[in-house]
Amino acid sequence: MSLPQPKHPGHTIEDWKTWEGRWELIHGVAYDMTPAPSLEHQSVSMVLSAQIFTLLSEAKRKTGGGDCKVFAAPVDLYLPNQESVYQPDLVIVCDPSMLADSRGIFGIPNLVCEILSPSTTRRDLWTKRQCYETAGVPEYLIVDPEEREGLLLRLEGGRYEETARIKWGAAVALLGGKLPITLG
Repeated sequence: MSLPQPKHPGHTIEDWKTWEGRWELIHGVAYDMTPAPSLEHQSVSMVLSAQIFTLLSEAKRKTGGGDCKVFAAPVDLYLPNQESVYQPDLVIVCDPSMLADSRGIFGIPNLVCEILSPSTTRRDLWTKRQCYETAGVPEYLIVDPEEREGLLLRLEGGRYEETARIKWGAAVALLGGKLPITLG
């Protein structure tokens, strides 16, 4: 089968399942996720993933509970009531029932993080922001390695509100203030 042209509307998840390679499908529009992100992008992703994983593991060990897990791209995220499959850079899920299907995350995660790349900036800042907001994702962290800063948005009354602008090396608390991380 020939692959769809990016930005051609009208595709379904059933179409998406037949494609080779890494694709996002957002409201019928296909986005090719190749080539791989830059080394800086990957480095930021690994540092954040490791930091979040360590903090979640420590919290679980101290309290004996907590079901939160962090996942790094590529991971498929299926938000409810959307004909879309997202591949965010990082996702935190605290509801184990969302992980029952090994094909991906089904439901509304606690946090989504996108790390900007030149080819995805517009989609991450506008398209995905609107999709995550509409779906009810409580927190959206946008990290810009080029500008060396981040933006944390929290859902307030159904709309994202800017909670923090984070400079490289500064700390911010995720998951409603419970998970302190440092950017950079």
